[in-house]
Parts: sequence; C-alpha cells; structure tokens
Amino acid sequence: MARNFICATFAVALLATASQAQDLSLLKTDGWGSLSGKVTLDGTAPKNTDLADKMKIHSDKQCCLDPKALPNDKVDLVWIVDEKTKAVANVCVWIKAPAKTFFPTHASFKAQKDTITIDQPFCAFRPRVSAFNPYRYDEAGKQIESGQTLIIKNSAPVTHNVRAVGHPKYNEGFNRNLPGKTELNASKDLPDNQKLQPQPLPVSIQCDVHTWMSAKLFVFDHPYYAITKEDGTYEIPFVPAGAEISIMAYHEGVGWLLTKDGEKKTLKAGKNTYDFSFKAPAP
Repeated sequence: MARNFICATFAVALLATASQAQDLSLLKTDGWGSLSGKVTLDGTAPKNTDLADKMKIHSDKQCCLDPKALPNDKVDLVWIVDEKTKAVANVCVWIKAPAKTFFPTHASFKAQKDTITIDQPFCAFRPRVSAFNPYRYDEAGKQIESGQTLIIKNSAPVTHNVRAVGHPKYNEGFNRNLPGKTELNASKDLPDNQKLQPQPLPVSIQCDVHTWMSAKLFVFDHPYYAITKEDGTYEIPFVPAGAEISIMAYHEGVGWLLTKDGEKKTLKAGKNTYDFSFKAPAP
C-alpha cells in the first residue's frame, strides 16, 4: 500500500510538472549580451573549521592526510575570501526568467557536450561548489536534454560514498558507494527517478563514509549561470537582452544574497556589469 501511494504521488508530481511546462511561454527578448561582475564580502569572513582532528581518528587517515592533499582538502571549506580585496569565491550567480516564461537558448548551448566532474581524490569534494545544466527548453517550451554530463569520481584508493540530497518537491536524490578508482555517470547510470532535476536551491552532496565531506551542486534548466573565482569575478558570456529578468546569487555560508526574489534588471545587448557585496552572518 505504501509503495503504491509513493508511486502514485510521484506520478502526480510528474503530471503537475508537465502541466506547468505546458503553461510556459518563451520570454520575448532582443538579442544577446553578457553579464559579469565581482562579489566581495563586507566585513570579516568566518573561519573555516579544521578537519584534521576528525581525519586523524578515521580508519582512512593515511588517505585523508596524505601529503599530496591540498590544505583546503583538510578544512570545511565554506569560505574562500581574499584577505586584502575581500573577493569571495564559490558564489553562484545566475539569471531567472519571469514567472511562467522560459529563456531562449543561445546557439552556443544547443548542443552541449561538456562534462561536469566532481572528484574525491582524498577526503574532500573537488570542487566544493559546481553547477550542472541537464535540461533546457526548446522553442515550443518542452524540456529536453542539454547534452551536458555529470560525472562523480572517486580517484582515491579508499571507498567513498556519494549521497545527493535535493528538495523533495524536485529531487528524490540518490545514495551510491564508490569503491576506490571508480566513478558514477549521474547522467546515465541512475534510474530516471533519481536523475537530478533543476531546483531553486543547490543539491547537497555528502559522503557517509567521511561524514565531514560536503559539496553543493546547483542544477539549472538553462545555461545562464556562473560561479565566482577566487578573485571574486564571474562572467556569463551570453544572456538574453531586452527583457526584465532577475539576477540571483547564493553562497552556502549565507543563503540568498540578493533575497530569494533576486535583483530585477533589464540587460542590454553588449556588456552588462553587476558588482555586489554582502555580509557574513554574525558569529
């Protein structure tokens, strides 16, 4: 009975999603521009938690504390902030279409063949923050595959686990063990109900073998997003111009940076610049 109820609920959710997709209309735009900028912190960054003590008592300590591991592999890397410039890395910046509309797709993104890779070479995910665009909309408003692939690797000699936890409205998630030197093609090797779907907030990626390991994966239904580099800069090379959209931003240590509704802007053809700063939460 419980299983039948879950299946029925999942089917209803799929029908609701399909119905919503049919109600979407193509956003009317006027050419293409770019969006770039810099994100800085207003104030002092919180300290990242040192994980060495937890690693020392784990059975995989030789791998976790391997001299080849980077210093950032041994801390809970929520914050990467330049002390002098206050530039913030790992902020995800993207644009959001108005309600009941979807973005046109620039020709550069209509046949994507790139691969997004999340690795576990020691006892931390690399990169800590990433983004994935498995689907896009065609001109008729139908959601189709983008061609982008997601690979989750374990290049370490020890076993890792990868558990993806999303919002239950959008993602059932998955939980897989990854023996040393193996990988999971999350675009092909999962059943359809576990494949990651676009959702407003990032999917949490965790390892249940090394419980301190954490990463964030943003999943989008369009390609108009970027993640800030260590100098705080980001660039989205193609954005739809001539229509009001919302600029969105998220950092895992704070959450929404421009509120959950974002900053409304009408981007122009050519170069658009948007810099902003934010405060860290009080200790």
